[in-house]
Amino acid sequence: MSSSVGKSKAFSTCGSHLCVVSLFYGTGLGVHLSSARTHSSQGNMIASVMYTVVTPMLNPFIYSLRNKDVKGALGRLLSIAASSP
Repeated sequence: MSSSVGKSKAFSTCGSHLCVVSLFYGTGLGVHLSSARTHSSQGNMIASVMYTVVTPMLNPFIYSLRNKDVKGALGRLLSIAASSP
């Protein structure tokens, strides 16, 4: 790609994909490693909820960060949260 806009769009798409894939496989790896060390039912339940509920719930949010309006709203939200005591 020769244009900087095209490179930016490609990087945004690739970054979103990498974030989702690393979140999915990272959580799965964490579940596998934690279950190998401990056998607590509460720990397994928390890990299962993270893997089956939280990760898929974050997918639309991660992909929506490519939208300029969502980025602006998130930036305003974070600036308000950072300025409040």
